[in-house]
Amino acid sequence: MTRDPRTVLITGATDGIGLALARHYADQGARLILVGRRPISSLDGELFVPEMYCQADLSKPDCAFLVEAFLQEQGIDKIDVLIQNAGTGYYGSVASQASSHIRDLVAVNLMGPVRLTRACYSLVRKAAGKVVLIGSVVSTLPCPDYAVYAATKAALESFGRNLQSEGGVRVQVILPGATRTGLHEKIGLTREVIDWESFPSAEQVARQIAKAIEGSQRVRILGMGNRFYRILGRWFGGLLEGVMKRSASV
Repeated sequence: MTRDPRTVLITGATDGIGLALARHYADQGARLILVGRRPISSLDGELFVPEMYCQADLSKPDCAFLVEAFLQEQGIDKIDVLIQNAGTGYYGSVASQASSHIRDLVAVNLMGPVRLTRACYSLVRKAAGKVVLIGSVVSTLPCPDYAVYAATKAALESFGRNLQSEGGVRVQVILPGATRTGLHEKIGLTREVIDWESFPSAEQVARQIAKAIEGSQRVRILGMGNRFYRILGRWFGGLLEGVMKRSASV
């Protein structure tokens, strides 16, 4: 008896880690549901086809309704892996950040995953599947000039932990570190500020994420260096705050 392919839903699938994950699971023969804000006409026509791509802006309150309607239209009755990968960022002090940026950060990084998890909960439960939340190792580190971003990632991790404790579906929080994607330029970083070419590629991180998803760890930190930073943030947060304050004022 042939087993049906796994159904994998990925948000933020049009770029960076999300796109690399989409290609990985396509190679694995999964049935993909890809969610992104770009029009399908601007995307790779071999991977992004109408029956697999749902255009939805996760910064908008109606994002979950759009995805729900798409799933019903396509006859999707179960989701094996729900990968909440979509994210946005901002570089600069809170005082310099526009209120619209703060609103979008909270909406995309936190409210979008919460809304979509609620909308897809019964489909994941039916498949005995897994909700995967892509957080960040910065959630436990002092992050001047990334304050709101770090706060949304910390809140997302807390959401995952508490959702797991409710039972009903498996939940996994995966914490990558800095990754080489186009996000750095979008949020105003220059190479004088940080050399993102030294970061691992989106493809490398996507492979690590896919491997972690096959495991059972509820919280998975990718990379030895990021595990070390996590320990520093948890046990020596006060010391790190002092260092970061001084370096930020130089």
